[in-house]
Amino acid sequence: SATAACAWSSSSARRRRSADRPMSSMRMPALIVWVVTTMLSAGIARATCADGNCSMCATPGECIGAAGCADRSPGDYDAARCEPCSSDCSDGDDALMSDLDLGSCGESMAIGAGTGLFGCILPLVLSCCWRRRRQAQWMLSAPASEVQRAIAVVKRSWTTTSSDANGAGSTAHHLQIEFQASHSDGSVHAVAGEILVLGETYERADESKQVEVVYPMNDERDFKAVGDVGTVASRLSTTERMGLGVFTCFGAMALVICILAVSGTGCYLGFGPFVLMLPVGALVGYFVVYPCAGKAKRATTPISVTPCAAPLAVKVGS
Repeated sequence: SATAACAWSSSSARRRRSADRPMSSMRMPALIVWVVTTMLSAGIARATCADGNCSMCATPGECIGAAGCADRSPGDYDAARCEPCSSDCSDGDDALMSDLDLGSCGESMAIGAGTGLFGCILPLVLSCCWRRRRQAQWMLSAPASEVQRAIAVVKRSWTTTSSDANGAGSTAHHLQIEFQASHSDGSVHAVAGEILVLGETYERADESKQVEVVYPMNDERDFKAVGDVGTVASRLSTTERMGLGVFTCFGAMALVICILAVSGTGCYLGFGPFVLMLPVGALVGYFVVYPCAGKAKRATTPISVTPCAAPLAVKVGS
């Protein structure tokens, strides 16, 4: 009976120790089985994704990392938009080129360039007005070694009137003048020609039969009335203000059309040509349009320059 009691006591002790074990140790084998099963399933899915079944890729990382697959989802990841590509697209370059529709971008850039041609008119006109004003300020403030003045005799004065289709008329004031221009080498040249002046200058010259002119040294063909130069240096003319208003409307319309049209293509590269055309227009106006317009005006204005027989004894500006 003592032996049976000891056996019973030992069996009871083992049952108590077994009951005292924590639940985690009892569930450990099940956890290990679940982890192994999950890893095997993920490995099988990854292998399937890498084998070309791109739609089997469950995450963006799997799609991008898979050989021959590219994520082309427009927003959040969509397994259906994980599509095959021609080569290893793990770096995403092929997906980017797929998203970039070259046809739409070509259309977008053409629209940007076309609207930019209209938009650049405003900076072109602004740069011409700015250079005209800077030249007028320079002619008034430059030293005698760069700019000369002379008193011209008014031989004839007259006005011309023109009207447009709406019946609105405008009056132009003309003066036929003669003066002597001095060069830096001391020589003197007789200048005779026509000049278009403002109304205030015309009234003063018609009364006194004289007008003060200013011209760059050694370039007496580019003479201007001092009164007109002072007006140009201080304010914009009515014609300039009207022109700037019209071209501002053109620029605003071009900008709105560019935004709407380029946005409609889905490719925003078209804004590049539009923005680039603005400084180009300003540079063309400043360095090309304004100088060429001045030369064309002088070429069409009848001006005669005749060297005088007796040169000056002292050089001008020395």
